Order: sequence, then C-alpha cells, then structure tokens
Amino acid sequence: MGAYYCSICRQTTFTGKGHIFGKNHQSRLRVVLLKFLEKVKEARRTLKKPQVEKFDCTQHKKTFWCYCCGRDVERNVTDENMTVLYGGLLEHMATPEHRKNAHKFWWENKADPKFRDKVIITEEETERFKAEVEKALESFVEKEDEFIKQQADDIRAQEKHRQEVLQSLLEVCFPRMQWHVTQSQNCSMDPTAQTCLLRRLSALLLRLGDLTIRRAAALSSQWSKHQGLQQDTA
Repeated sequence: MGAYYCSICRQTTFTGKGHIFGKNHQSRLRVVLLKFLEKVKEARRTLKKPQVEKFDCTQHKKTFWCYCCGRDVERNVTDENMTVLYGGLLEHMATPEHRKNAHKFWWENKADPKFRDKVIITEEETERFKAEVEKALESFVEKEDEFIKQQADDIRAQEKHRQEVLQSLLEVCFPRMQWHVTQSQNCSMDPTAQTCLLRRLSALLLRLGDLTIRRAAALSSQWSKHQGLQQDTA
C-alpha cells in the first residue's frame, strides 16, 4: 500500500485509505467535527437575527478554518466602519465550491452523514439572511446617527456653558470688556475665529489674574515694611 497523508490526524500512514476506518482516525474526526459544528452553530444563530457592530480591528478581522475546503475564510463581513458578525462564514458555506467540498470531505473521511447538511447554507437561507442583514444595517445606521446628534448637542451645551462662565467673569472682573465680548458674540463670526477669540480671552484672564495676585502680594509686603518702620520710629 502507498503512503497516505491524513489532514485530520495530521500524519502520513502507509496503510492506504484504510486508515480512515481506524479507531484513532474516527476518534480524531469526532473531535474535529464537534469543534467545527459548534462554530457553525454560532454562525447559524445569526441567520434569522444578524448582528451588526461598529468595526473593531482587534475583534472583527478574524478568520475561520474550513475543514471541508482546507483553507482559512473570513469570519465576518466588514467595510471597516460596520461589521456583520459571521457574515463571511455564512457567505462561504453558501458557495457551490463549499457544498462540493463538504460532500467530498464527508465521503473521504466516512463521517456521519446526518451532520453534513449542518455545514451547508441553502439558497433559501441565504436570501432570507440578506434581507435580514439589510434591515439590521438600516437600524444600526439610524442608531449611529442618533448617537452622533446627541454628541453634537452635548458639545454645543458645553461650549455654551463655557461662554456663559467666561461672560460672567468678564462682567464681574472687567466691566469695560463686556461691550467688546457682546459685540463679538452678536457679529456673524466664523466658529473657528470665535473659538480662537475665546481662548485668547481666557488666557488674558489667567494672566491678569496672576498679575493681580502678584501686585496684591507686593502691596502687602510694602505695607508690612511700612508698619515696621512706624513702630521703630515710635
């Protein structure tokens, strides 16, 4: 008998294809199919209810080893913005090539025929999955739009609050500058220019506040010296 390489046992035997009937091969085959079918079962759960998530390069770029075809296939389908979980695997199992290889794999390894159809996606299942994916994508995009709008509202509210705080500080500390700030808010200024102006005013307030503290400390020091001189004279 010639040499025969078994991809399931990952070894070369010299008993020919009779190896596939052996106890070791069938035991190894059951372990492989158990893991394979468990992964396929997870993918099949999404046929009726596809899962769409925001793209994550650490999670959604994974591959799946197809024992029937003897190669890696993409587990998910993604455009690097959105990801359809298990879309790549389901798409692969629906191809004529995979169907042909699945029948060949089961025949060559003498696997239990009742599990073969579990790793094959029919045309009806494929069409139903495509329709459900379209609905899931529309729902995901709507939720993302709402999330972006909410973030924009939060940013505008924060900016408004910051301007109100700055305005109140100017009114209390620098009344003469109030008119200039009011005029800058009323004029149709570019948002970038407004932000730049507010940053400069904030920096100016910090510098003026620092100068005020330094002057107060200097006056306090001078007053202490003056009081000391008066006591010495007395």
